[in-house]
Amino acid sequence: MMTHGFGKARFEQEGRKIRPLLLDVAFSLLSGAIDADDAVQETLLKIWCVRERIADDTHFRKLAMVTVRNVCLNMLRDMKVRRADTLSDEIEISGGENPQSIMERDELIGRVREVWGNLPQQYRIILNMKEAEHLSNEEIASLLGTTVANVRNRLSRARKEMLARMGNFLK
Repeated sequence: MMTHGFGKARFEQEGRKIRPLLLDVAFSLLSGAIDADDAVQETLLKIWCVRERIADDTHFRKLAMVTVRNVCLNMLRDMKVRRADTLSDEIEISGGENPQSIMERDELIGRVREVWGNLPQQYRIILNMKEAEHLSNEEIASLLGTTVANVRNRLSRARKEMLARMGNFLK
């Protein structure tokens, strides 16, 4: 007999079953294993809060998949905002800078943010792993389950795409 709502034991059982799938989804959307694990934990916490309203195992799985996707998208949006703030903070204004150079710098920052935000997600992820998280090609290959040569190839394509999208702005 199937009862409505999930008790602690049933929730733990279903949570253990679906956790690997949630991690796969989160890792495919986010830039690192730590962020993916955080997203899965947040997902399970959110589902725990509504466990009494879950009708059955199918509903649990569907809710978990939608929730992990939304949690990851929220995390990506938050990361984008933090990265933009960090980029602004890293550019120092020297005492001798004139208004023209300040305007040009702000224009460049805006363009980089725009291009970064419009890059395909796979490029943002691998560039983030390499440039922001300072992972080696070997570490990236291990995390992505691929070869070092494939990582180098992906990085090269991502960098070329970034430069192509920047266009004449850097010239």
